[in-house]
Order: sequence, then C-alpha cells, then structure tokens
Amino acid sequence: MIDLLFTKLMPIVILIAIGFYWKKKELPFDKDMISSLLMNLGTPALLIASINNKDLTVDNMLTILIYGTSLIIVCTILTTVYLKIEGKEVRPFLQSFIFPNTGGLGIPIVYVLLGETAFVYAITFSTLINIYHFTIGLWLANNSLNIKKALQTPVLYALVAALLFKGTNTEVPSVIEDVCKMLGGIVIPLMLIAFGSSLVGIKIGENLKAIRMGIARVIIGFLVVYIAYIFGDFEHIIIATLLIQYSMPVATTSYLFAFRFNGPDKEVAVMTASSTVAILFLLPVIIYLIK
Repeated sequence: MIDLLFTKLMPIVILIAIGFYWKKKELPFDKDMISSLLMNLGTPALLIASINNKDLTVDNMLTILIYGTSLIIVCTILTTVYLKIEGKEVRPFLQSFIFPNTGGLGIPIVYVLLGETAFVYAITFSTLINIYHFTIGLWLANNSLNIKKALQTPVLYALVAALLFKGTNTEVPSVIEDVCKMLGGIVIPLMLIAFGSSLVGIKIGENLKAIRMGIARVIIGFLVVYIAYIFGDFEHIIIATLLIQYSMPVATTSYLFAFRFNGPDKEVAVMTASSTVAILFLLPVIIYLIK
C-alpha cells in the first residue's frame, strides 16, 4: 500500500511542484490559453480515449448509473447542509464535493485492491462522474452558463460520440484512437501544473476553512457509501469499488473549472491538496472494511 501511494502520488507532487516553481519564477503562464486548450481539445480527446475500453458493457454502465447517481444525489444533500453550516455559498463549491478524483487515483487503487472485475466497475463509475462533471459540474462552475450554451461545448459532443461508439459496439478507428490518446496526454500534466501555479501566494493560515472543507469532502464521500454498505443489500464487489471511488479527493477538474470561470480557485486548490492528504489516512480504514 505504501508503495502504491508513493508511485501514484509522487508524479502528482512533482508536476504540482513544477507549476509552483514556474509561477514563482514569473515565467510566462497564459491562464486563458491553457484553460481553453484543456477544455476544448485535450479533455474531449481524453474522454473518448478513456471510454473506448473493450471490458465496458452496457449492463455494467447501467448498474453503476443507478448506484452512482443515487450516491451523488445523497452527497449533494449532505454537502449543501455542510456548506451552509460553514457559511459558504453552495454553488461554487458543490462540484468539488460531489465529483471526486475517481480517475487519477480511484481507478489504480481499485485495481490493486480488488482486481480486474472491480477495475471495470471503477472505469464505468469514473466515466459516469466525467459525464456529470462536464454537464452539471460545468453548469455549477459558471453562473452565466445556460443549458443551450452547455450543449455547445466540445466536451459534450465528445461524450455523445464516445457513448454512441460504446452503445453500438462500433470500434473507434485506430487513427482516431491514437490521436485522442496523444491529445488526452496533455490534460493531467497541464491541470496539475496549473494547480501548482495557483499555490503561489497562498497563505495556509488564512485558508483553514478550505483545508477543513477538503477533509470534509473525503469524509462525506466515504460516509455516503458506507451507510449504503451497512444497510443496503448490494453485491460486495460493486459496493467495495464505490466505497474506494467515492472517498477520493477533490478532482483537479474542479480546480480547472474554478480556474477557467473565475471561481474560488485558490480555495479549491487548497481543498484539493488537503483532501489528497486526508485520503492517505482514510485508506487503511477502507481496506479494513472491504477485506
């Protein structure tokens, strides 16, 4: 487990450090260009490349759709109550709580702990989170964004195309798949570098509430699934997968949206960092429960 956390987290830490150093040295950093490149080109390509997986089936996606959507609804209710207690506006922070980092951290951890079958469920749930994040999450991040405008974003066309390929069992042409993989490769590094640059000038002592909110994201996500784990009658491998996935920290995509739409990006950056640290302490508990 220590080796897993080290190998998965160290590349993330290094890229964040690069972004921090880049901004600290006041090297050229075009916020608008980077965010536009990620949202209009890199992210749509990454979604197409990630959903084109032969192990995914319509039945698997339907199962996770039902369970996963229910978790998101419950988490939304609990998060709304929590944010009101914190005295925070709900809309700018809600996506950070209900759409965690199921891809970058959740999928590899599920694979190591639960094996290949759970890995398929993890991919399916991560895809579901992506779909919601780039529709509902995009709407939450931008107060002026309406449904019509949301439907004009390239990432949604990419999602529709990818789901059509999957639903009709049509193979994505190898050339398109290769191009999407290459373009998608820029997303995570640039997101993390942009995230690292946002940490410059942040005074942790003045962001204790954001630290607390990041920790709360992990705890709320864990509790939502754990309650279902205790009182529900679910297939063990599915609920164990969801317990890991939905306990994950704030997604870097949440920071990207706050960064792109002039949201509370400084606070979301601190939440991302604190929730990532929090999951290290929660993972032993999760492992004990699922084993």
